[in-house]
Amino acid sequence: MSKHKLPKYLISPNNMVVQVAISVLFAIAFLSVYVPLSNSRTTWFSLIDEGKLIYTVVFILFSTIFLILSRIMMYYTSKRLIRFTYPIYIIWNVAEITLIGLFHSFISLNIMGVEGYAHSLIIGKSILITTIALGFPFIVTDLSFALIDSRRVLNIARRVIQANSANNAANKAKLKNAENQADNNVPDLINFSDYTGALKFTVKLTDIYYIKAEGNYVNVFYHNKDGFSSFVLRNKIQAIEDSLAGTPLMRCHRTYIVNTNNIKLIRNEDDSYFIEFNQSGLESVPVSRTYSEKIVQRFTKI
Repeated sequence: MSKHKLPKYLISPNNMVVQVAISVLFAIAFLSVYVPLSNSRTTWFSLIDEGKLIYTVVFILFSTIFLILSRIMMYYTSKRLIRFTYPIYIIWNVAEITLIGLFHSFISLNIMGVEGYAHSLIIGKSILITTIALGFPFIVTDLSFALIDSRRVLNIARRVIQANSANNAANKAKLKNAENQADNNVPDLINFSDYTGALKFTVKLTDIYYIKAEGNYVNVFYHNKDGFSSFVLRNKIQAIEDSLAGTPLMRCHRTYIVNTNNIKLIRNEDDSYFIEFNQSGLESVPVSRTYSEKIVQRFTKI
């Protein structure tokens, strides 16, 4: 777990907003119930007592703003600076809770003037109560996000399995029909042109596996009698995609187009998706979230 990259759902902007909102509301509700029951002079949090209300509001506002800024920093740090792992995420959460607890103890000692207790006891109690008030909603929301993401992955996997089953049945029907057809049937062909529109390459649709963009060129990977070959063509992948509209050749990534008829499976690895083909010897092709739903929908229509 310490080496695995943190799942994207834990540091997505929407989920972090939800987590901060739920955590702050839970903490306010928890402290509103805990403080009257504790009957201790170290607890001054109150939304009723006019003398303590202003400090309570300041504490809530500061803590909320601090959490928001911390999560913004977490998001951009994970994107640009470091590889976010579970230990880093846990340490970050613990640091947030500790700093808010220290701020609470600062108000207790220097503003509210709590006396009769050792400073270490007040600080320790502030951090402990903050841990309960924020740690519980942190854990619950993280588990909820994990459950939601697991259901999403399972739904995609279920649709892929169903699509593969339908695809296998359709392929068997096609093979059976092909056996009954005349030998002079014309196979489906795909034409590839360069950036000037000049025809450069023609290949059977069934032999194409994927197309990869490499700068201003595209590389068409296809199967022939000697194995797998490739044909380099000067053109933009967007132009190639436009010319293939209505065919099983579909965009799955900003640099890849795949023949969906030759896909064996789609696997999930570290919150990313990869395509495996029905022939060995080919690289796994990544699937970005932008195109994942379209790829799955293609299977359901086969």
